[in-house]
Amino acid sequence: MLAAVAAAVPARADRIRTRAGIGYEGKIVGMDADGLVLEYAGGKRAIPLGEIGSIRVDQDPDLERAEEAYAKGLAGGPKAVQEFAEAERLYKGMIQRGVPPWMRALVDLRLYKLYADAGRVPEALDVFLALAENQPTLVANSKLPKPKPDDGAANREMLGKVEEALKRAGDKAYAGELKSFRVALMLLGGAPEQTLLSQLDSLFAADKIAEAERMLNQVRSTLAKDSPQEMAYYTARVLAARGQHVQAALQFMRVPILYADKDPKRTAEALWRAGVAMKTANLPDGEISKVFHEAVQNYPDTEGAKQAKQELARLGVPKG
Repeated sequence: MLAAVAAAVPARADRIRTRAGIGYEGKIVGMDADGLVLEYAGGKRAIPLGEIGSIRVDQDPDLERAEEAYAKGLAGGPKAVQEFAEAERLYKGMIQRGVPPWMRALVDLRLYKLYADAGRVPEALDVFLALAENQPTLVANSKLPKPKPDDGAANREMLGKVEEALKRAGDKAYAGELKSFRVALMLLGGAPEQTLLSQLDSLFAADKIAEAERMLNQVRSTLAKDSPQEMAYYTARVLAARGQHVQAALQFMRVPILYADKDPKRTAEALWRAGVAMKTANLPDGEISKVFHEAVQNYPDTEGAKQAKQELARLGVPKG
């Protein structure tokens, strides 16, 4: 009888206990967005990470010790820093020895949160990128920590890594977070404005309006403070692309009305685009031609004036 019971229970079993106190014994065979996948009771069961209270793996007892230290660190208290340090030491030791893919993913997720919460931004980014490369679904909803403004060298290095990662990211779920992080790094880069504006122009040219609008929202406070004319101009570009032509025209006109002297080329372009928006909205030709004339007369030798002349010709208005 005892022999039969012993045969029914695996001699070597992984053990997972949930926070609710439910225990499972079997073999952990993988990890996905739903959690750890356990071969259990003749089938497979995914146990969400958020529900797991403890993990014990016979092949690597350090995992249980690391998880215990990590949990104690999360609980806070006077020894939280030491507990996190011990968890990090154990996790790193496991990686150096080599572990199964599911365990590496779990360890990386733990280290990512540890680094992110501690403000160790470059290390958090490295782990994020490793996870994105190998198991992108695991970081689909992760948020990278904010880069530090006083760490220029690290920020430049991280920007290079992010640019390379975005070349491979395509439309994967984590790409949006990387793009947001790139903008944050660019804003700390010393003189980011022209680079940002060039990226916005590229997005509009590629008809990626949602992405352009998201990027504009990310830099809104900085751009509105440093270059309000550009904020008005690009806000109008979004409105025009969304088919809100009257609102776009009004926003474009903020540039010549409020910020005419800041950049004649931008002012002329805003006038031309305002006139185009008014024309698309079927406003009176007389009002439209006034806007185009202003670009031609006040800002000659600009691309905006050139485009406005062509629009006046289409309206049948003399170019003079």
